[in-house]
Amino acid sequence: MLKIRAVQLRVLTPGPVCGADFTFENGLNILRADNSSGKSTCLQAILYALGLEGMLSPKRDIPLPHAMTDEVEVDGKAHAVRRSFVRLEIENSSGEVITVHRSVRDENVDSRLVSVFHGPVITESLTNQPRQDYFVRMPGAAQRSTGFHHFLADFVGWAIPRVTKTDGSEVPLYAECLFPYSFVEQKQGWLSVQPRIPGYFQIRDAVRRSAEFTLNLDAYNLALRRQRLEYAKTVAESDWKARLRALSNEAASVSVTLRNVPANPAATQDGFKINALVAQPDKTWSTLEEEISRLQDMLEEVAVIPNTGPASEDLEADLSESQDRLVSLGAVAVEAIAEHDAAQQRATHLRERVVALEEDLQRHKDAALLTRLGSSHSALFGENPHCPTCSQFLPDGFDITVTPMAVDDNIKLIEQELITFKGMLSDSLARQEVEATKVRRLRGEANLIRAHIRSLKDTLTAPSSMPSIAAIAQQVRLEEHIGVLLKFSDEVRTAETDLVDRAQAWRVIDEELKAAGRDTLSILDREKIHFINESFRDQLRAYQFSSMAPENVTISEDTYRPVHEGFDLGFDLSASDMIRALWAYLLSFAEVSLKHATNHLGVLVLDEPRQQEVHRRDFATFLRRLGRDGSDGLQVIVATSEEDGSLTAMLGDTPHTMISLSAGSKVIRPLR
Repeated sequence: MLKIRAVQLRVLTPGPVCGADFTFENGLNILRADNSSGKSTCLQAILYALGLEGMLSPKRDIPLPHAMTDEVEVDGKAHAVRRSFVRLEIENSSGEVITVHRSVRDENVDSRLVSVFHGPVITESLTNQPRQDYFVRMPGAAQRSTGFHHFLADFVGWAIPRVTKTDGSEVPLYAECLFPYSFVEQKQGWLSVQPRIPGYFQIRDAVRRSAEFTLNLDAYNLALRRQRLEYAKTVAESDWKARLRALSNEAASVSVTLRNVPANPAATQDGFKINALVAQPDKTWSTLEEEISRLQDMLEEVAVIPNTGPASEDLEADLSESQDRLVSLGAVAVEAIAEHDAAQQRATHLRERVVALEEDLQRHKDAALLTRLGSSHSALFGENPHCPTCSQFLPDGFDITVTPMAVDDNIKLIEQELITFKGMLSDSLARQEVEATKVRRLRGEANLIRAHIRSLKDTLTAPSSMPSIAAIAQQVRLEEHIGVLLKFSDEVRTAETDLVDRAQAWRVIDEELKAAGRDTLSILDREKIHFINESFRDQLRAYQFSSMAPENVTISEDTYRPVHEGFDLGFDLSASDMIRALWAYLLSFAEVSLKHATNHLGVLVLDEPRQQEVHRRDFATFLRRLGRDGSDGLQVIVATSEEDGSLTAMLGDTPHTMISLSAGSKVIRPLR
C-alpha cells in the first residue's frame, strides 16, 4: 500500500526562490487549475521523484517543464535555474513515512541519485531525519540493495518476482510495469482501454504478468512456475542432446555407426538398447560385439609368438622387472592422484575467494557511484558496521584502523587483490591440469606395462622359434583396436543408462508442465475476476457507455483485458467510450483491492481524466464513485481544469479535498 502525503517542488535562481507545496489527504483529492498552469507538473513530479519516468518512455529525458530545468518566468522576467529538486512524502501500510528527494538540476548532484529521509520532511519540516542514498534509472536499481526501486518495493510491501524475457533470461518485474495501474498521465495514458505497460523491457507477456501481480492472482505464481518449467524442460532437452551428440562423435572416431537411437527424450524408453554397427568389407554389417569377438579370434591366431630357448631366462627377468615396475608405478599414481585432488581443492578455495572479492568490489563501486552522484551518505555496510572481510559485527567505537581508506582507494586495493588472486587461480588451474595430465600419463604407462606383461607371458608359453615382427605388430594393433572398441562398448552401455535417466527427468518436467497448464485460475482468482467483471460492467452502465451492450463486455480470464465476443476492445469503440472503459477498468482493479488481498497500491493518480469531451454528467458519476471508494480506503488524486462551480455541482456532497489555484496563477511561483 502507498499513500501520497505531500509533494514539494523547488527552483533556485539568482533572484527569487520558486516552487510549490501540495499536501494530499486520504480519499478523493481534486487538484484544480487552469490549462497550462502546471498542474500536470505536480503529478509528473510524483513520477519523477519515484524514478518512474521510464513508464512513459525509454528515453532518459526529465519529464518536467523548462521552468524546472532551464528558466522560470516571474512577472515577465526570465530567471535561469541554478538548482532545482522535487520531494515526495509517502507512507506505507505500516504507517512508516519517508521523504524522497531527487534533484532535477544540480551541478554537484546527478539526477540519478535519490535520497530517502526516514521521516516527514515536507509536512513537519523535520530536515534532520536519517538519510540514505540510492541510485535509479541505471542497471541494478531494481535488484541491488543500493538501488532505489529495490528499496521502494520493500517499502510498499512488494515481493518482486523474476519474470522471463523474450530471450529466455530472467529479470525482475520492474516497477515501471506496475505503476500504470495507479498512475495515468495526460499525454499518452488515455490512448487505450488499458494501462500502457512499457514494452521495451522485452518481458514476455508483460501485460499479463503485470495484471496477475497487481491482482495477486494464484495464476501469477502458476505462470511463473510454468515459465521456469519450460526453461527446465529446454535445459533437459539440451542436456539429453549434448549427451547423445558426445556419444555420436565418439562413435564416429572409432568408425562405428549407431542405430535405434531415440529422436528425442520423449521417444526414449526404459530398457532400450542402442545398436552399434560396424561395416564389413563385403558391405555387410556386424554388431560391435561381433566385431570385437572377430578381432579377439584374430588376436589368438597371432598371439603364439615363437620364443628361442636361450632367451627364456632374459624374458623371465624382464617379466619380473615389469611386474615390479607396475607395483612401483601404482604407488606413484596414487601419489599423483592425491596431488591432483589437492590442486583441485586449492583451485576451489581460490575461486570462492575471487567471487567474494568481486562482490566486495561491486559494493564499493556502488558506494563510489552514489558519491559521484552527489551522495554524502553512502555508507557501505549500513548503520551497523561489519568487517568487510569476515562479516563479523564491529561494536560502536571499534575502529579497524585509525586512518580508514577512502572508497576509491579501497576499490584500487580490491582490484589489485583480484588481479593477484585471479593470477593465483589461473596458476592453480594450470597446476591442476598438469597433475591431471600426469595421472593420465601414469595410467597410460601402466596399461602399456600390463600389455607388455601379457606379451611376455604369451612369449614364454610359445614354441621355441624366432618371433615374427609382422605378427608382433599385428598383435599390438589388434590389442589397441580391441581396447578402443571395448572402451567404446562400455561407453555405449553407460550412455544408454544416462539417456534413460535424462529422459525420465525430462518426462517428469513435461508432466509437471502439463499439470500446471490444466487450470490457470484458482477459486480465489475467479472470485477476483468475477468482482472485476461486475464492477467493470456496472461502471460502463453508470457512465452511459453506448458502443455496445455492457453485458456483452467481459474481462478475459486469459489476458485480463476487456473483450467483446472474444476480441479486445479497441477500434470498435468511440473515442469517449474508450475513456469510459479505461475509467471502469482502472477503478475495477482498485476496487477489488478493497475487498481482496492484492498488490494494488491503493492509490489512483489521474491527470485530466475527462478526455475526448466525455459528457460532464458521466464525469460527475465517475468523480462520485471515486469519492465513495475514497471513503472505503482508496486514495485518489485527480488533476483537472474544470471550473470550480462545475466541480462543485458535480461532486455535490461527495467527500473530497479540493486544492484549487486561482485563475491565471502558476503552480511554480515565487515563494518569497
